[in-house]
Amino acid sequence: MLKVLIIGAGAVGLGLASFLLKSGCRISLVGREPTVNALAANGLDRVGIFDDIHFPPESFAVFSTLKAVPLEQFDFALVCVKSFDTEIVGQQIKNSNFKKSSSIKFVLCQNGWGNAETFSKFVPQENIFSARIITGFTCPERNKVDVTVHAEPLHLGSLYGEDLEGLMPLAQAFREGGIPSVVTQDISKDLWAKMLYNCPLNALGALLEVSYGLLGENENTRKIMEIIVNEVFSVMHAMGYGTHWNNSKSYLEDFYGKLLPSTYDHESSMLQDLRAGKMTEIEAINGVIVLEGEKRNILVPGNSMIRNLLQFLQGRSGK
Repeated sequence: MLKVLIIGAGAVGLGLASFLLKSGCRISLVGREPTVNALAANGLDRVGIFDDIHFPPESFAVFSTLKAVPLEQFDFALVCVKSFDTEIVGQQIKNSNFKKSSSIKFVLCQNGWGNAETFSKFVPQENIFSARIITGFTCPERNKVDVTVHAEPLHLGSLYGEDLEGLMPLAQAFREGGIPSVVTQDISKDLWAKMLYNCPLNALGALLEVSYGLLGENENTRKIMEIIVNEVFSVMHAMGYGTHWNNSKSYLEDFYGKLLPSTYDHESSMLQDLRAGKMTEIEAINGVIVLEGEKRNILVPGNSMIRNLLQFLQGRSGK
């Protein structure tokens, strides 16, 4: 039985926990106190495009801080916090009580680029792995997760060339819990593929308050998205990375032909955050393209404009 610590009991954390619980893993969740109280009182419910399922409170453990997690050895720790909290959580992990032996594997289940680099300040690189998730989760209630969309299998891998054999049990547990999952040597390509998906859609969908599918139906928004995608390719290649498409033209064919239709009704996480008055992950997505572009004297006006507009709205909400 795998012992898995899930750090962050938001939509992604609860969604992943539901699949691992179904497979029989021993799960400990760390989240904010109101969520922890709701889970402890009522258990965890999952609804949506996968099967509806209920896990009673006694089937998992919940804690409101990492310091409260017992002194025990976990096989995996899934980091499911927002990208802007990566450094804070890294410091908390460094100071926490649970055993952090060389065998524990930290799997970053986050949006954006740069999380692994930040996390490596606190945890050795050989213990850091990454997940690419293209499954949509929302939390209609604190103890309920709704799976709204599922486009591709969950991918697990290492950005640091580490041995991937140790990830196999986690991938198998996800599969046994009902969500397709594979271990891959190409996780950097997968993460950049997700950047290519998020950069044109997430912030623009939030700014216009529309679903992803509508963005692809209008000529004006398509022009904006294509500018953003071209800029992402330029910066990605300048940083020395690649993805599953050689150029923006071939990517956009799949983007409009396959990716957008499969997530037509999905609303972006940034839109959900703005509605809730929360901070968004704009800096880990379009903000990365702006920052890395500036370092290399690459003009990225599309990403810069989107980032600035989103920051304006975020500022109005007080975040």
